[in-house]
Amino acid sequence: MTDAGRLPRWLPVAGLLGCAVSLGSGHVCARLAFHHGVNLLTASTLRAGCASLVVGLLLLARGGARTLSRREFAGTVGLGVCVVGQTLLVQTAVKLLPVTLALLLFYTYPLFTAITAALLGDQHLTRRLTGALLAAFAGLGLVLGVSPAAVNPLGVASAIGAALVFTGTLTLTPRLAPAVAAPLRTFLMMSTATAIIGVTTVMSGNVEWPGSPIAWAGLAGLCVLYGLGIVGLFLLLPRMGPVQTAVVLNMEPVFVAFIAWATLGERLSAMQMAGAAIVVAAVMSTQIRRS
Repeated sequence: MTDAGRLPRWLPVAGLLGCAVSLGSGHVCARLAFHHGVNLLTASTLRAGCASLVVGLLLLARGGARTLSRREFAGTVGLGVCVVGQTLLVQTAVKLLPVTLALLLFYTYPLFTAITAALLGDQHLTRRLTGALLAAFAGLGLVLGVSPAAVNPLGVASAIGAALVFTGTLTLTPRLAPAVAAPLRTFLMMSTATAIIGVTTVMSGNVEWPGSPIAWAGLAGLCVLYGLGIVGLFLLLPRMGPVQTAVVLNMEPVFVAFIAWATLGERLSAMQMAGAAIVVAAVMSTQIRRS
C-alpha cells in the first residue's frame, strides 16, 4: 500500500528513477575506485557513513525529532542489520561470480518482493504484474550480457541471499516502527549499518585509503551518489510501496550500462539495447496500469 497523499502520482516515480540514476552512477564510481586500490570494506563504511550524514542533515533542517520506544528503536536497528547483510552478501557474490551474473541473480528481488507482498496481503500478484517482472528480469539478462558458465554454488547462494535480505528490507521497512517518520528511520538504519561495517573494517585491519587522485574521485563519487540514492529510496518507499519500488529499481542496471558507456567508453551491443528497451517497457507498463 502507498501513502502518496496529494502528490501527483508521477512525482514519486520520477524521484525513484532519480534514485536509480544516482545509485547507478555510484556503481560506476565504485568500479573506478576499486580499479585504483580502494577496498570493499573501506568503501562500504564510507558510503554508509555518507548516507547517514545526508539524512542527518535533513533531520537537522526539518527538526521535530522525537524519542523512540524500545520496540521502534529495535525495529530500525534490525533494518540496519538487514542493510549490512545485503552489503556483505552482494560483495561475496561479486567475489565468487562474474559481476554480471551476481547482479542478475540479485535482481530476482523484485519478483521475491511481489510474492512476499502478496503473502502479506499488501498487494495482489496479478498475471500482468508477474509478466512484467519476468519480462524485466529477462531484459536485464540481455543488458548485463550474462552467458551460461560454470558457477560457484556459494556465490549463487550469496546473490540469492542478498536478494532475499533486500526483499525483507523493502517489505519490513513500512511495517517496523510505522509511526516513525521516514527520515528518522532511515537515519537510524544507515547509522547502524555504518557502525557495524566500520567496526568490522577497523577490527579486521582492512582500512585502506585511496592512493591517487582518481581513486579519491571515484570514492567521493561513490559516497555522495550512493548516499543521495539510498536515502531517497528509503524516503520514497512509504509512498511507493515495496512492490512498485522494486519494479522501478529494475532500471538501475540499465542506467549503469548507459552511464558506463557514456563515461568509461564501454560498448553497448544491439542485444543489450534491446534488453534495456524490454526493461523500460516492463516498468512503464506497471506504472501505466496504476494511473
